[in-house]
Amino acid sequence: MNLVIAATNAVAIPTIESLREEHSLTIVTMPDSPVGRGKVLTPSAIAIKYPEAKKPDSEPVLAEILGGKDLLITIGYGRILKEATLNIPKFGGINLHFSLLPKWRGAAPVQRAIEAGDKRTGVTVFQMDKGMDTGPIWSQIEFNIPEFATSVSLFDELSKIGVDAVNQSIMKIAKGEKPMAQTGEATYAGKISKQECIIDWNDSAQVIERKVRAFADNPGVTSKIRDGILKIEEVSVAEESLRPGEINAKGLVGTSTQAIQLIKVTPAGKKTMLVRDWLNGFKVQPGERFE
Repeated sequence: MNLVIAATNAVAIPTIESLREEHSLTIVTMPDSPVGRGKVLTPSAIAIKYPEAKKPDSEPVLAEILGGKDLLITIGYGRILKEATLNIPKFGGINLHFSLLPKWRGAAPVQRAIEAGDKRTGVTVFQMDKGMDTGPIWSQIEFNIPEFATSVSLFDELSKIGVDAVNQSIMKIAKGEKPMAQTGEATYAGKISKQECIIDWNDSAQVIERKVRAFADNPGVTSKIRDGILKIEEVSVAEESLRPGEINAKGLVGTSTQAIQLIKVTPAGKKTMLVRDWLNGFKVQPGERFE
């Protein structure tokens, strides 16, 4: 087939590598975007990996690229497309989504699954329509979430599984088969706000631990202490107990249940470090607490 794959995040790379072996493939990604305090224009992970990738700056420009193509495949592209654009390729457009639809429709399915403590997830390839992840399903593959999975590690696992799901879907499309309607209760994985990534130490240790695994990579989990912001990168649930927010010299912090053991942190303006290295300079005082 003559395919267009539109992607921005590195999770699309395994699928791109597979498809380019057997299909004519045009790679599309988002234009360079400002990153960091200096707002430096930075190419996407896909643009870095594939310098030949096209970067349409508008949907009409993308529509021109889709003309005469057989199928559009989107994987974390970052742009919601109009139905008229989706209908340009011969077989329309399909999307690789990182959940078992209709569960966790929306922007952050992997992070929300971890935050919720789900035991099972997977990937879904569906025919795109005018709704948000509502189209009929071509292929679905289940995956058991490892006990201490982070959003980074789970994305990596699902990106590999997604290769088979996309290839299965293309085969079905080529054979003239029909996708199956989504069934079951829909849930929504809304965008992650920075506000919800500020730790509330009155939550349980389990809730906080899952939040760190889900959100530490992006947008980052934080807590305030001594008028400074500390990014919390990695934690575990301990057996000891402390008052909510209280930190001791071992890097244990109290919650409404057991304490949380800090493992890796990033102080403002510094690199990520083990908590013992941070504590060497921080010098916890008796009764000191996160705000």
